[in-house]
Amino acid sequence: MSKTFKTVLLLAVVLVFGACNTKKNADPYYKISDEFKQYCLFQKQSEWTYQNDSTGALYSLNISDISSYIAFHSPDNTGGPYSFDVIDMIFDTATRLDIFKGSITAGNPTTGTGTMTDLYWLFFKNGNYLLAFAPGYPMGEEQRLGDNPGFYTNVELLPDFSLNGKSYSDVYHTQVRKTEGTSDTVNYQFYFARHYGLIKWTRRVKGETTSYSLTKSNLTQK
Repeated sequence: MSKTFKTVLLLAVVLVFGACNTKKNADPYYKISDEFKQYCLFQKQSEWTYQNDSTGALYSLNISDISSYIAFHSPDNTGGPYSFDVIDMIFDTATRLDIFKGSITAGNPTTGTGTMTDLYWLFFKNGNYLLAFAPGYPMGEEQRLGDNPGFYTNVELLPDFSLNGKSYSDVYHTQVRKTEGTSDTVNYQFYFARHYGLIKWTRRVKGETTSYSLTKSNLTQK
C-alpha cells in the first residue's frame, strides 16, 4: 500500500469518525408540534373580536406581523444546552386591549409529556407577561415557573364548551396566579380551542373579575 493511499485512507476515517461524533454530541433541537399550532398559530390579518362580558363593549385583536426564529438555551439546573423554535405574533390592538404579543416556544423534556409540550406566552403593554397555555404539564398540578410567569395549572380538558351560541370541542381550561410585583394575587383563567386559539379569559383581583369572550373571528391557519 502506497504512502499516499494510506494518508488518504486515514484522512477519510478521521472525517467519517468526526462527522459521526458531531452528530452524536449535537445539542438537541426542539420544534413546535403541529397539534399545538392548531391551537395557537395563526397567520397575518387573522382577527378575533371579544366582548367585555359585563359591559358588552367589543374589542378587536388583529395579527399585524409574525416572526419566527431559533433561540438557544444555555446550560442551567434544568438542563441544556439546546435550541428551540420560537414564533412571535404581534397584535395590532385598535381598541383598549392590553395584549400586544403572543409567543409560541417549542417544548422540551422539562415542560411536560405527551404530544404537546410547547408553550404559549402572552405579553402585555405594561411589560407584564405570563404563560397562558402549556398542555404538557400534568392536569391539576400547579407549576411554579418564576416571578413573572407565576403559578400555572392545567385545570381541565373540556370535550365540549359552549360560548355565545357557538360550540367548541377539546377546549383547555388553564389558570395562572400572579403574586410577584403586586400587593394582591391576580388570578387569570384562560380557555383555548383548537383552530380558534384564545376564546375566553378572566382576570380577578381584589374581589373584582373582568371577563372577555369571543363573539366572532376571521382566522387563517396553514
